[in-house]
Amino acid sequence: MTKKRMLIFLSVLSTLLIVYLIKFTAINISLSNIFFPNALKNYPYLNNRAGSANFEVEYLFFDPANIDYDTKTDGFIITTAHVNQDFEVYHKLDAKGNVTDSLINDTTAIHTFRNEGVVFGANYFIDWYTSGNKSKQPFINFLNKDFKMEGNAWEENFERNYKNALAVTYKPGKDWDYLTFYFKTSDGWMAMNTQKNDNRIYQDTGSDNELDFKGFPVKGNRFIPLKSSIDGKYPLLSYKNRNNEEKLSYNWKDNTNPVVLKYFKKERLQGRAPYSGLPQTWGGDAYLTLKHKNEEICFKEIAIKNVGFFTEPIISVDLYKVPKAFENKSEVAFIILSYGTNIGDRGANGLYVIKRK
Repeated sequence: MTKKRMLIFLSVLSTLLIVYLIKFTAINISLSNIFFPNALKNYPYLNNRAGSANFEVEYLFFDPANIDYDTKTDGFIITTAHVNQDFEVYHKLDAKGNVTDSLINDTTAIHTFRNEGVVFGANYFIDWYTSGNKSKQPFINFLNKDFKMEGNAWEENFERNYKNALAVTYKPGKDWDYLTFYFKTSDGWMAMNTQKNDNRIYQDTGSDNELDFKGFPVKGNRFIPLKSSIDGKYPLLSYKNRNNEEKLSYNWKDNTNPVVLKYFKKERLQGRAPYSGLPQTWGGDAYLTLKHKNEEICFKEIAIKNVGFFTEPIISVDLYKVPKAFENKSEVAFIILSYGTNIGDRGANGLYVIKRK
């Protein structure tokens, strides 16, 4: 190639590149529309009657939520926090995923539903979940509250109460140097502090409890906190304090996963890089399928994607299902949609329930 032809070629190439950059947004959006699969065009947003042949998706609450599963009744307790107003709301759902009742309580409560669905405060308990009573009831007794009980007396009282209790649960002290045990009796609940720095107190990272007590596990009707099938973590509000685990990898295009990305449709140029002004992110809709009980729930949600051929969209969808040991007992699952400020918000943030129609 002669020098003249080389200059002409570079000139044409530069012109085409300039035209492409000028028309970058329009060209990419057009191509995204051209390759958009026609089979996906009727996918609804989650809050626009998404569902399958036998299941529906219903919007529940805006606020971040904990989800506790009752292994005895197959019901659920959903906890929503109203941060600026210093209270929490506990919502009771039946085994079909229907909201049946709720309880408002201040944030000083120790909202542990590990056993019996009871809310514990510093000097009270609320057994609303099982009894329907929403009032704060005093403990029938609170042993070793001042940590002055002599050792032999403590051992005798503790072992007797533990043995005779209908249910037992406990929580760690503020500085993790003691546990408060709660014993359910026929007359109500009683509390008892361990001795401080008892050598039987230990941390078990494999347990739902922050601390455990050797030889004396919790007993009674168990509640299991649900965690995401997407990233393996508990919800943002989680009181389990277990979200420091390494994030699990998730491939949105892996058909063996419960939520699969079918297509990302570019709708707009979402952002440009600072100073250079070069295109940085696309905004658009992610078209997804969610596998639930041998059916597929098809839906779309807004997402962003970095500019580039090999980048994946950022999708703020989390799926919460009961553990595998109970999956044949429950047909209910939950979705939390949590758009970040860089993605946008179309008014659909919050918690959704998947339940049978």
